[in-house]
Amino acid sequence: MAKCTIIIILFSIISLGYGEIYSSFMNVQNLNYLEDHLLDLLKDYIAKEKERIGYLENFYNYVYGSKVDLTPDTYISYPTNQFNVIHRFVSDWNNLESYTKEIFDDPLFKAMHSYESLLPNDDDVAGAVKALHRLQDIYKITAEHFAAGWPLERERQLQGQPLDVKSLLRLTKTAYEEEDWRKCAAWGRQAYLNILKNNESPLSSTWFDVLDYFTFCLYKIDELSYAKELTELILEYYPEHERIGGNLRYFKKELAAADHDSDYDAIYGREKRSLFSEPLPFLGEIREKENVNITYVPKIRPGADKPNMTEDEIEYLIEDKEYNFWAKRMRKYRSLCKESAPLTPEMEAQKDRLICYYKGNTPRSLIKPIKVEEAWPSPKILIFHDMVSDDEAKQIMDLAKPLLNRATVHNKLTGKLENADYRVSKTAWLDVGLYNDREDVVRRVNRRMEDATELSLELAELQQVNNYGMGGHYEPHYDMKTLNDIENQGGHPPVGGNRVATILIYFGETVAGGATIFTDSGARLSPEKNAAVFWYNLLPNGDPDLLTRHAGCPVLAGTKWVMNKWIHVNDQVFTRPCDVDRYRREKPAKLYNGHYTQ
Repeated sequence: MAKCTIIIILFSIISLGYGEIYSSFMNVQNLNYLEDHLLDLLKDYIAKEKERIGYLENFYNYVYGSKVDLTPDTYISYPTNQFNVIHRFVSDWNNLESYTKEIFDDPLFKAMHSYESLLPNDDDVAGAVKALHRLQDIYKITAEHFAAGWPLERERQLQGQPLDVKSLLRLTKTAYEEEDWRKCAAWGRQAYLNILKNNESPLSSTWFDVLDYFTFCLYKIDELSYAKELTELILEYYPEHERIGGNLRYFKKELAAADHDSDYDAIYGREKRSLFSEPLPFLGEIREKENVNITYVPKIRPGADKPNMTEDEIEYLIEDKEYNFWAKRMRKYRSLCKESAPLTPEMEAQKDRLICYYKGNTPRSLIKPIKVEEAWPSPKILIFHDMVSDDEAKQIMDLAKPLLNRATVHNKLTGKLENADYRVSKTAWLDVGLYNDREDVVRRVNRRMEDATELSLELAELQQVNNYGMGGHYEPHYDMKTLNDIENQGGHPPVGGNRVATILIYFGETVAGGATIFTDSGARLSPEKNAAVFWYNLLPNGDPDLLTRHAGCPVLAGTKWVMNKWIHVNDQVFTRPCDVDRYRREKPAKLYNGHYTQ
């Protein structure tokens, strides 16, 4: 009706032509009606603007408030903050444009469009989710601790920004898609507690999605009573939802069959708990797989003593044994990433005989001797302290930054380089004489590595700089090629021969995590700023040393910059002559947890 009145008024004004208005009371009266209408429209506009500005202010205060007391590098050290930054750009900053005015000369508008190609996408969020799940698995961190912003309960100083409900929901969905039901229920519970804390409207899509995923994951871990309880809650607000109604009928049927509600104690051996006051059993607690029976792999083909076995059954037996060994190795990996392995008295005695000394076997090292620490007896691992200066480390990192690309691994089946989830980092290769290496730092560090190792670097590979980001890691692997690798490649050794030794330089100290571990010997080395770790990959007779299988543990907090140098064997004729006695080295002692096998 109001619209019709305004149209009539406007028609009346127009019908009077463009003549004077002040001379007619009716004209002024109509004009006054028009102004009242415009005031109503302006009031609605102001309300919408307040809502828009309020959203922008809330977003600004939320993000700025989490950063105000921290330097940018300190803020980004915490894994939850890293995840929040990546997730915000995909879920919030992209949507923020709808709340901003398209004023083309506005700095915010121009910046959001000019940086568009540099921003993360959904694949980055998926990678960040995997990184948090990886940290959760390796370091046994509960979803509750991550959701609150700190990675370890005993280290509250590692406080990060808590995860919001959208982040928690994304973590829940990913666990659901991977069918990791306990992890899904753990993150779902945190998302549910978050919407209760913030009084999220039950009519919102977020509220529905959180309860929907959480309920299903509760059902998958046999928490039927809670699944039924939350399903009934959903139906209070969505009574016509067909799928949810079907779920409730199914849960009731299952509960009735087990007589779950009437005899809860008898079935589960515990009192019925509260979903809100107590954590559910095992939620967020990473339970190791059942100890698999590690059996000796026979030298004859499996199944040869059982002629009735089919080829498929034989292949399954082979795969099962391989999985058993892989599972054992991964248990060692996770255990060593968390803490050092317990040692036997014999191993303690060997470690007590390790020494530190100054090394000055070359003219350069006579002027400035190299500080050497024997870190592990077998395989013999050395640490060269203060291998580079702070300035040199910064220069090398600056040289590497524009060259960084996703680290790749060699596929033994295809022979091609490819990305893999078991190696997550970015790498850059630095050559001597790099165009912007004005101070020749790469060459200087190369010479220093020659002095420390007393090996020739003529056929060595280029310096590889690695930057490990959120949850960055490299699972157990060998640097050299094993005899099986060489045989699978037609018996042709690599150019320059096999990798005889590895030297690894740390350019900083991570806040937490990021240790270098040797899964078959039990050695564990935490990153030490500007120090280098050195070990031989080959035995004195040239055979691969299978005790050198090592890994880079996930970075829990902070960052990790390292530089690798792989030294090849073919130019070490005079620096490390071949020894026909393959067992010349000291036989290692056994660890309590069975890390050593000889």
